[in-house]
Amino acid sequence: YQVRMIPYEDDEFTRPYTGSVDAKLNQEMHVEVRVEGVDSRQFALVMDTCWATPVNDPDYSLRWDLIVT
Repeated sequence: YQVRMIPYEDDEFTRPYTGSVDAKLNQEMHVEVRVEGVDSRQFALVMDTCWATPVNDPDYSLRWDLIVT
């Protein structure tokens, strides 16, 4: 399967950004997270949080929150 994160300009998810997206620190953004290649009758995606770290370690002490609910 493939997971895609698609940023949108509006909260109705009708205008996806094209090209590069410049975002400021703490700027609210609307992002669709889509899972492709799975049977949607048997698979559901639920995200409470999403973060990034500067290294390939999800438990690294330095992280930046990308999605907060």
